Amino acid sequence: MIEAILSDHNRKAAMSHAYVSALAAEAGLSLQPGPDPDIDSVDATIRSGSPERDVIDLQLKATAAPEVKSDGLHFRLKQKNYNDMVMPRAVPLLLVVLELPSNESEWMDCTPERLIIKKCGWWLSLAGREPVDSDSRTVVIPRSQRIGSTGLSPLFARALEVQS
Repeated sequence: MIEAILSDHNRKAAMSHAYVSALAAEAGLSLQPGPDPDIDSVDATIRSGSPERDVIDLQLKATAAPEVKSDGLHFRLKQKNYNDMVMPRAVPLLLVVLELPSNESEWMDCTPERLIIKKCGWWLSLAGREPVDSDSRTVVIPRSQRIGSTGLSPLFARALEVQS
Protein backbone atom coordinates (compact mmCIF):
# COMPACT_ATOMS: atom_id res chain seq x y z
CA MET A 1 0.00 0.00 0.00
CA ILE A 2 1.20 3.51 -0.79
CA GLU A 3 1.65 5.77 2.21
CA ALA A 4 -0.21 9.10 1.99
CA ILE A 5 1.82 12.30 2.05
CA LEU A 6 -1.14 14.63 2.60
CA SER A 7 -2.72 15.20 5.99
CA ASP A 8 -6.44 14.55 6.43
CA HIS A 9 -7.06 18.32 6.24
CA ASN A 10 -5.06 18.63 2.99
CA ARG A 11 -6.82 15.62 1.45
CA LYS A 12 -10.20 17.25 2.13
CA ALA A 13 -8.91 20.52 0.64
CA ALA A 14 -7.78 18.65 -2.48
CA MET A 15 -11.21 17.01 -2.76
CA SER A 16 -12.95 20.40 -2.58
CA HIS A 17 -10.68 21.70 -5.36
CA ALA A 18 -11.42 18.60 -7.47
CA TYR A 19 -15.16 19.04 -6.93
CA VAL A 20 -15.22 22.70 -7.98
CA SER A 21 -12.83 21.99 -10.85
CA ALA A 22 -15.18 19.33 -12.22
CA LEU A 23 -18.20 21.66 -11.91
CA ALA A 24 -16.35 24.50 -13.63
CA ALA A 25 -15.17 22.25 -16.45
CA GLU A 26 -18.70 20.92 -17.01
CA ALA A 27 -20.04 24.49 -17.18
CA GLY A 28 -17.26 25.68 -19.49
CA LEU A 29 -15.93 28.16 -16.93
CA SER A 30 -12.29 29.01 -16.24
CA LEU A 31 -11.04 27.98 -12.80
CA GLN A 32 -7.73 29.32 -11.54
CA PRO A 33 -6.05 28.91 -8.17
CA GLY A 34 -6.15 31.91 -5.87
CA PRO A 35 -2.95 33.88 -5.23
CA ASP A 36 -2.39 32.75 -1.62
CA PRO A 37 -5.31 31.65 0.56
CA ASP A 38 -3.36 32.48 3.72
CA ILE A 39 -3.35 36.14 2.71
CA ASP A 40 -6.97 36.79 1.68
CA SER A 41 -8.86 33.48 1.99
CA VAL A 42 -9.20 33.04 -1.80
CA ASP A 43 -8.57 29.43 -2.85
CA ALA A 44 -9.84 29.73 -6.44
CA THR A 45 -11.22 32.19 -8.97
CA ILE A 46 -13.87 31.37 -11.56
CA ARG A 47 -14.36 33.40 -14.74
CA SER A 48 -17.33 33.14 -17.07
CA GLY A 49 -17.42 33.60 -20.81
CA SER A 50 -20.05 36.35 -20.59
CA PRO A 51 -19.31 39.62 -22.39
CA GLU A 52 -18.62 41.14 -18.94
CA ARG A 53 -16.27 38.27 -18.07
CA ASP A 54 -17.91 37.88 -14.67
CA VAL A 55 -15.59 36.72 -11.88
CA ILE A 56 -16.13 35.19 -8.45
CA ASP A 57 -13.58 34.16 -5.84
CA LEU A 58 -14.05 31.06 -3.70
CA GLN A 59 -12.95 29.99 -0.24
CA LEU A 60 -13.02 26.17 -0.43
CA LYS A 61 -13.59 23.91 2.55
CA ALA A 62 -14.59 20.29 3.09
CA THR A 63 -16.00 18.31 5.98
CA ALA A 64 -16.49 14.61 6.60
CA ALA A 65 -18.34 15.37 9.83
CA PRO A 66 -21.15 17.60 8.60
CA GLU A 67 -23.61 19.11 11.03
CA VAL A 68 -26.75 19.19 8.90
CA LYS A 69 -29.85 20.45 10.69
CA SER A 70 -33.33 21.41 9.53
CA ASP A 71 -32.14 24.91 8.58
CA GLY A 72 -29.06 23.74 6.65
CA LEU A 73 -25.38 22.94 7.04
CA HIS A 74 -23.72 24.40 10.13
CA PHE A 75 -20.03 25.01 9.48
CA ARG A 76 -17.41 26.60 11.74
CA LEU A 77 -15.06 29.11 10.10
CA LYS A 78 -11.87 30.45 11.65
CA GLN A 79 -11.99 34.14 12.55
CA LYS A 80 -9.52 35.09 9.81
CA ASN A 81 -11.52 33.36 7.05
CA TYR A 82 -14.81 34.74 8.33
CA ASN A 83 -13.53 38.31 8.60
CA ASP A 84 -11.84 38.12 5.17
CA MET A 85 -15.15 37.03 3.68
CA VAL A 86 -17.31 39.78 5.24
CA MET A 87 -15.14 42.71 4.16
CA PRO A 88 -16.20 44.74 1.08
CA ARG A 89 -14.65 43.43 -2.14
CA ALA A 90 -14.63 44.36 -5.80
CA VAL A 91 -15.00 40.63 -6.65
CA PRO A 92 -17.59 38.52 -4.78
CA LEU A 93 -16.05 35.94 -2.42
CA LEU A 94 -18.16 32.87 -1.66
CA LEU A 95 -17.67 30.04 0.77
CA VAL A 96 -18.03 26.57 -0.80
CA VAL A 97 -18.12 23.63 1.61
CA LEU A 98 -17.91 20.12 0.21
CA GLU A 99 -19.80 17.63 2.36
CA LEU A 100 -18.05 14.25 2.26
CA PRO A 101 -19.09 10.86 3.69
CA SER A 102 -17.65 10.16 7.15
CA ASN A 103 -15.90 7.04 5.82
CA GLU A 104 -13.05 8.25 3.61
CA SER A 105 -13.18 5.09 1.49
CA GLU A 106 -16.58 6.38 0.29
CA TRP A 107 -15.42 9.88 -0.73
CA MET A 108 -15.06 8.89 -4.36
CA ASP A 109 -16.12 6.10 -6.68
CA CYS A 110 -14.04 5.62 -9.81
CA THR A 111 -14.74 2.92 -12.38
CA PRO A 112 -14.28 2.75 -16.17
CA GLU A 113 -17.92 3.95 -16.46
CA ARG A 114 -17.96 6.82 -13.95
CA LEU A 115 -16.15 9.14 -11.60
CA ILE A 116 -18.31 10.13 -8.65
CA ILE A 117 -17.42 12.45 -5.80
CA LYS A 118 -19.86 11.52 -3.06
CA LYS A 119 -22.24 13.95 -1.32
CA CYS A 120 -22.47 17.60 -2.42
CA GLY A 121 -21.23 21.13 -2.04
CA TRP A 122 -22.93 24.01 -0.25
CA TRP A 123 -22.30 27.72 -0.89
CA LEU A 124 -22.74 30.94 1.07
CA SER A 125 -22.02 34.64 0.70
CA LEU A 126 -20.99 36.42 3.89
CA ALA A 127 -20.92 39.85 2.24
CA GLY A 128 -22.30 42.59 4.46
CA ARG A 129 -22.02 40.73 7.76
CA GLU A 130 -20.12 42.16 10.71
CA PRO A 131 -16.58 40.95 11.54
CA VAL A 132 -16.15 38.83 14.67
CA ASP A 133 -13.68 39.03 17.57
CA SER A 134 -14.02 35.38 18.61
CA ASP A 135 -11.68 32.60 17.42
CA SER A 136 -14.35 31.26 15.07
CA ARG A 137 -17.94 31.65 13.93
CA THR A 138 -20.45 29.02 12.90
CA VAL A 139 -22.29 29.90 9.71
CA VAL A 140 -25.50 28.27 8.52
CA ILE A 141 -25.75 27.45 4.84
CA PRO A 142 -29.44 27.05 3.86
CA ARG A 143 -30.50 23.77 2.28
CA SER A 144 -31.52 25.76 -0.82
CA GLN A 145 -27.85 26.60 -1.38
CA ARG A 146 -26.63 23.11 -2.12
CA ILE A 147 -24.75 22.82 -5.37
CA GLY A 148 -26.74 20.28 -7.31
CA SER A 149 -27.38 19.23 -10.87
CA THR A 150 -27.59 22.86 -12.00
CA GLY A 151 -23.93 23.19 -11.05
CA LEU A 152 -22.36 26.61 -10.62
CA SER A 153 -24.92 28.68 -12.55
CA PRO A 154 -27.13 29.64 -9.56
CA LEU A 155 -24.07 30.25 -7.41
CA PHE A 156 -22.60 32.59 -10.06
CA ALA A 157 -25.88 34.47 -10.59
CA ARG A 158 -26.49 34.89 -6.85
CA ALA A 159 -22.93 36.05 -6.13
CA LEU A 160 -23.16 38.77 -8.73
CA GLU A 161 -26.64 39.78 -7.47
CA VAL A 162 -25.38 40.08 -3.87
CA GLN A 163 -22.42 42.15 -5.08
CA SER A 164 -24.66 44.69 -6.85
